[in-house]
Amino acid sequence: MDKKKRTIEWNKIFEILLVFLVIPTLIFYLISLRWPDFLNYAYYFIVWLFVFQSGLSYTYSLSAFRRKIFRELPTAKHAIIPKTTFIVTAYLPNELEVIEDTLLNILEHIQRPQDGIELILVYNTPRMEGIEPRLRELAYKWPELILANAYDSRSKSENLNYALEIASGEMIVLLDADHLVAPDCLKRAWRWLDEGYNVVQGRCKIRNGRRSPVSALVEVEFEVIYGISHYAKSKLFDSTLFGGTNGYWRSALIKKLKFNPERLTEDIDTTLRAILQGNHIVHDRSIISTELAPETLTGLWFQRKRWAQGWFQCSLKYQMAILESKFLNIFQKFMWTTLLMWRVIYDILSHLLFPIVFAFWLIKGRIELPMNSFIWFALFFVMLSGPFEALVAYKNASLPRARVWQYLYYAFFAFGYTLFKNMIQVVAIRDELLGKREWVVSQRKNEK
Repeated sequence: MDKKKRTIEWNKIFEILLVFLVIPTLIFYLISLRWPDFLNYAYYFIVWLFVFQSGLSYTYSLSAFRRKIFRELPTAKHAIIPKTTFIVTAYLPNELEVIEDTLLNILEHIQRPQDGIELILVYNTPRMEGIEPRLRELAYKWPELILANAYDSRSKSENLNYALEIASGEMIVLLDADHLVAPDCLKRAWRWLDEGYNVVQGRCKIRNGRRSPVSALVEVEFEVIYGISHYAKSKLFDSTLFGGTNGYWRSALIKKLKFNPERLTEDIDTTLRAILQGNHIVHDRSIISTELAPETLTGLWFQRKRWAQGWFQCSLKYQMAILESKFLNIFQKFMWTTLLMWRVIYDILSHLLFPIVFAFWLIKGRIELPMNSFIWFALFFVMLSGPFEALVAYKNASLPRARVWQYLYYAFFAFGYTLFKNMIQVVAIRDELLGKREWVVSQRKNEK
């Protein structure tokens, strides 16, 4: 990673600390000198925000505790699995080390439908030497493999749009370059599409969790995301999101929607456009695909900052449309609001807890925690939400499970990790408001 980029990010963190820690502390202090009760009201308001957010966590964890068993609906047509197109998008040579395993896993292990499969590797690359000969060898051996060099592409969205133009399958599977999808994925996904759903999101599992402390943490986090959060939303609200990979689409729909190159999270943008048109997405955590997590804190920072900035873009663009949609019921609107503008508001306001406490110390002239029975309840309620997630994630984990110590590790650092991600969210908002949009390519290496 470029040292200059790391320095710039540290400068952004210092800006955020100044704006959300130092300056608010002084403001709260000065206001409380004039209106002493203001600090107390602000303190309880922020604590209630933490309690509400943790309440959502407990709700999702409890609802995900039991597995939703697939039950065939009367709308099922019992159609056979149609010809399917796998689209794997890659930036080469950055992902050359992992792309061959991904392609061979599909070509050699996928249980094929009667009409066969089509595999499109769509990629963009700054240089061609030494790359395409290796890929052509695979294409000669496997006629169903199509190599699509998106010459003018500058983004994943443009790669995908290029591949969609030539895809011929009735069902389209979208995968990132490092994904190893389960052999029975098509059978499991098609049963939902056959019933009338338009998109199926599978479960993504980390396979390099033993490589570093960062990837160990992310491995359990993904069990929380895909084993609890996405699954619970699908179960409770009959709505969920397409996460960018291990997604199964009806061809006609994704070809109509395509992907917006202006969005840093093109998957969320496409998800929202799909549901606003009345389409339905379901999450099936039995459709498993493994991927590689960032192994360094720097890699994780840039990945999550892109995600956060893309979510912020979508929040600004689609929040009102969600509230006004005739295709969503009030509960689904609530769910999507918690994912869109609520997360923006929460990420910003949650930073004010520390300035309020610091201002309280300045007023008192000593370090003293403002505690009472409600605050003690809130403290334990909030701090235990992460460990409870870890417990439910362990129970629901796809096999092979991460090691027990990783779940304890996640449980211990859950609150601090949440604060870390909140910081990333605010830096991402800062970048978006200033027009700073950058896609830092993730470094991916095979797990050997």
